[in-house]
Amino acid sequence: MTFRKENFILSVILTVIALVAYAYLFVYADRKIVFLYGHLGLTPYDRMTSGRYWMAGLVISGFLTIIYLSIKLIVKQLTKKSIFSWGSVIKYAVIPLTAGIVILITQAGEPRLSFITAISSALALEIGIAAGFSVTDDLVKNYRETIVYLISSLGLIPFLLLFRVLELPEKGILTMELSILTPVISFAAGFIWLFLAYRVFRPHGPGWINVLKGSVFTGYIGLPLVHYLFATPKGIPYITSADNFFADKLLLRTTNWLLLILLVFLADKLSKRVLPGKQLQH
Repeated sequence: MTFRKENFILSVILTVIALVAYAYLFVYADRKIVFLYGHLGLTPYDRMTSGRYWMAGLVISGFLTIIYLSIKLIVKQLTKKSIFSWGSVIKYAVIPLTAGIVILITQAGEPRLSFITAISSALALEIGIAAGFSVTDDLVKNYRETIVYLISSLGLIPFLLLFRVLELPEKGILTMELSILTPVISFAAGFIWLFLAYRVFRPHGPGWINVLKGSVFTGYIGLPLVHYLFATPKGIPYITSADNFFADKLLLRTTNWLLLILLVFLADKLSKRVLPGKQLQH
């Protein structure tokens, strides 16, 4: 990619905002509230608490996506063209973002946290803004197509987020039968929703890759931000646990994502056979 001054300037602005947000959550704010130290007897170094540290990266990525969208819309209104590229903006921001987050989390605030904790939070932020900024660019470029694939992806969120209930029986929270039935029903419901979406939006059904992107954007970026802003008790704006969005076990988490890809791919292919017509490019 060639160097473009406007992308670099925007990356600096967004990096500063992100680091200010991290400084607020990890240094200035009361961590006992933000990360629920002491809740259910949890300590700053417990597995569940550690999950809140990297979920903070997803919450902040949601804020940055809103800011990025606002700037793009204002600039496009003033210049009548889109001058920012999400890939270039993130490319310039990755190193200073990672370095700043590592310094803030490992060297500032109490208690000091590990390098691994800092890197995992930085990685969550960077993956979050990559997905968020990509959707933003799509929205500014062609809002109709973007809204179509975002709406189409909504029916997949239950399967994306409820697959984790397979772990609950071993924690004594849910029966084995219900834990199996929940992802099966949500898988079937997601398939039906997506198939109907192709029918409703025919011949301009969304590409399956865009639907996957929309699912990640809504489920992993939008919902954690909505939780932080609107679903926490007044005066206790805490970061939600990763357990509310992701399975504990890597194998189960990977299976969830692979089955989601299979669901979307099959619905896309079947719709092209049953509902022939021109699809959006993906």
